[in-house]
Amino acid sequence: MTNEIPVFDDNMKNFDDKESDSSPSPPSYAVFEDEHGNLVNRALNVAWPARPCKGRYSLNEYRERKQRFREYNRKSEKNKEYVKGQGKQSDASHARVSTKIRNNSNIYVGARPISSLRSILRPRKFCLFYMRPESINSLNQMPIKMPLMLAYMSSSGTVYNFSFKEYQHSTETFWQVDLSSIRGPEQPIFRSIAALVDYYQSFVINEVNGKSEIFPVEE
Repeated sequence: MTNEIPVFDDNMKNFDDKESDSSPSPPSYAVFEDEHGNLVNRALNVAWPARPCKGRYSLNEYRERKQRFREYNRKSEKNKEYVKGQGKQSDASHARVSTKIRNNSNIYVGARPISSLRSILRPRKFCLFYMRPESINSLNQMPIKMPLMLAYMSSSGTVYNFSFKEYQHSTETFWQVDLSSIRGPEQPIFRSIAALVDYYQSFVINEVNGKSEIFPVEE
């Protein structure tokens, strides 16, 4: 049985705190740890050099990062159960994007028709947008509400559009990406859109075919 080596980008600050300048660079391809402890990519038939004794890619620090990642997932699951047990799901069509997200033109692209997203996105990138009709010929066709959506381009160039679930509990609002359109697994719940964006910007799924994705799309 092989263990997948999780890959995080530079935005995952809490996982990179112990990184030293002397650490070797990570592989540019997805790798898996086989039963002998080798880091291999079977699709490319290559193996990454042995782990260093110290630094971010040493075995001890890998185990520490993996443990922290598991703790995060456990806390997320507890938070999810609490919110779903106590909160009320509502329509995300009136969602307000924070100033932090609005000022990030790489993430928030405003109100757009779905057909315009392909020219904006790149493989393994996502953006937030308010979905408006493909064409508006008169003021009478202006929608009162536009749903907040997340668009994702897979590594092969396919664009997927996901909606959000919004949960209200007391005075707090919680957010969750809805993957039901692709029959995907239930996603973590976050206290803000900004926290949700930070999470997915630093999250990568390594597939056995050597490709990596942010969301579990099957192609």
